[in-house]
Amino acid sequence: MKNVLSFATVTVVTLLLVACSSKKQSDGHRQEEPMEMAGDNHSAHADMQMGAGEPTDASIYNVSSAWKTRYGNTIKLDSLRGKVQVVAMVYTYCEHACPRILADMKRIEGALNQDALSKTNFTIVSIDPERDSPQRLRQFADENNLSDNRWTLLNGDQGDILELAALLGFKYKRVSETDFTHSNMITVLNKEGEVTYQRNKLVDKPTDAVSSIEKLASGG
Repeated sequence: MKNVLSFATVTVVTLLLVACSSKKQSDGHRQEEPMEMAGDNHSAHADMQMGAGEPTDASIYNVSSAWKTRYGNTIKLDSLRGKVQVVAMVYTYCEHACPRILADMKRIEGALNQDALSKTNFTIVSIDPERDSPQRLRQFADENNLSDNRWTLLNGDQGDILELAALLGFKYKRVSETDFTHSNMITVLNKEGEVTYQRNKLVDKPTDAVSSIEKLASGG
């Protein structure tokens, strides 16, 4: 009988503690979801300049995640080591900011001197992996004339995408079944995968990005 009463007492105390804990959580600030982002207004997507978080000082090549290329091959990010990387996180069905981001990347490609161009790779990472299958990425690359030897398009798991986004300081959020809001970011990585330059808004002239890449390519 004594054991039964002890068990009942412990049970009641436990339930009271859980109830108090739940009340504190409901009365306090809720922790943001991993993909939470201020501002859901998507009507001005093409012109938005949404702040990204601070990138870390760690190399993206330290992560162990595996990614699918446009041809369905599995690679690790450290396979990109050794070249300057121009990286953007987008989704191929985007009709607003992403085409501008891609156009900016192509402007950077066209403005680089030949030496820097030979030492630079352009990487696109999809934030919509369910729809942006390797087959879709290959179609997107063909439609936009993204060459095999200079452009890498990657599909990954949601968790790995979130991890990479955190490393780069990139923010995004799904706002409907087919649309996202996200930072308008292009990142330049040095040959060891560390962030050296970021552009966080849509611009017409890629002068600063080109200067940063050419300096890195020349060993600066």
